Amino acid sequence: MDFLAAYDAIPEDDVPQRVALLRTTMETGRAALFAELRARRPVFSTPVGVFVTRHPDVLEVLSAPGTFTVGVFGPALEDVLGAPFILARDGGDVHWRERGYAQLMLAAEDAPRVRELTARIADEVLDEVTARDTDTFDLVQDYARVAAARVAAAYLGITGIAEETLHSCTRRMQWAFAVNPGRDPEIHAAGVAAGRELHDEVAELIERRRDTAHDGGPDDVLGRMLRTRLPAEYGFDDERINANLVGYLTGYQQNATQCTATALKELAVRPEVLAEAARAARDGDPARFDAYVWEALRFHPFVPVTPRLCLRDHVLAAGTPRQTVIPAKSVVLACFASAMFDEDVLDAPEEFRPGRPPAHNLVLGYGAHDCAGRYAARVIVPELVRRVLLRPGVRPLPGAERALDYAGTPFPQHYAVRSGRAAVAPN
Repeated sequence: MDFLAAYDAIPEDDVPQRVALLRTTMETGRAALFAELRARRPVFSTPVGVFVTRHPDVLEVLSAPGTFTVGVFGPALEDVLGAPFILARDGGDVHWRERGYAQLMLAAEDAPRVRELTARIADEVLDEVTARDTDTFDLVQDYARVAAARVAAAYLGITGIAEETLHSCTRRMQWAFAVNPGRDPEIHAAGVAAGRELHDEVAELIERRRDTAHDGGPDDVLGRMLRTRLPAEYGFDDERINANLVGYLTGYQQNATQCTATALKELAVRPEVLAEAARAARDGDPARFDAYVWEALRFHPFVPVTPRLCLRDHVLAAGTPRQTVIPAKSVVLACFASAMFDEDVLDAPEEFRPGRPPAHNLVLGYGAHDCAGRYAARVIVPELVRRVLLRPGVRPLPGAERALDYAGTPFPQHYAVRSGRAAVAPN
């Protein structure tokens, strides 16, 4: 029995059973579920929200922030940060003003030096882990999370704070606002506590950096923030700097870490593609290699579904056979992981094809809430993967290419790879 037949066979008033079937299928057969929905019920209303699965419909939802707002997760995010933040707001004041601010602080012009920075740090971390007397290492714990945190410290300027603090705090924070649909109070409280811990660490850092901000100081994002003077009526004091800096980190650390692992996994499960990517990694044009990483992430996006709250009745896909009225107060689930496989938009979406048109890749989001740090992200994530493939013998374990271990969390925690050296037997 296919999903929709099984779902429809459950009485409409048996909400727990319908929700259980939906969640199980999302966990164990998401790609097949989305394919079925695109073909037969592209706008699918369920007790947990309205699933929007076709590419143009997802873009329609994300193009109308005045109708489809971030009210589903915005309050939880601001609880975690302890302050307003662009990702938690729509429209005026905080969102549009501070989105412009983010584009100045996380400038597109930074990309070349951020790539060089990432390459240097990644190589340093790989040198450390491959120097151990082991024939394997954990790509997530030993490499990706460490390298991502060191890049954040160097580029954002979050120095003097332990790498483990940066990683563990952002993990608890993102878990609380982004992947806690049931609003489990313990998960939420842990995220709020982590946000306060990180806030306090960054507050001390800002105070230390204030003393040297106008005498040069490091050329990083925090230094840029401290040197920038905005009109007083914006109220952009050190607390706003803190909230934005912590917000940038929270949107980056876990995502960069898991993307490194999932992109390598998607390449590794396709041996011919992995070999092509390794050759591209040695090419003089990094952009050619980057295309392999973004195509890999199309198959395993770090945000497969993004929720929105519909403020008013809206006719979705008007004039098409799938035209549907979305009632006010509905939770709408814009399914990136489905839209990127829409057969009516992408040619042969099941095939791995680097270099697809940018509009076909929604990994970094779309519309008013696409990734504010996208210019840095576009070079950091591919470079973290590229440095691995430049190491002879450092590859996922044969036969275990799919073995990402989430360890009971929403994020990949372990992924074993060969270190490229034989283990040294103890004396």
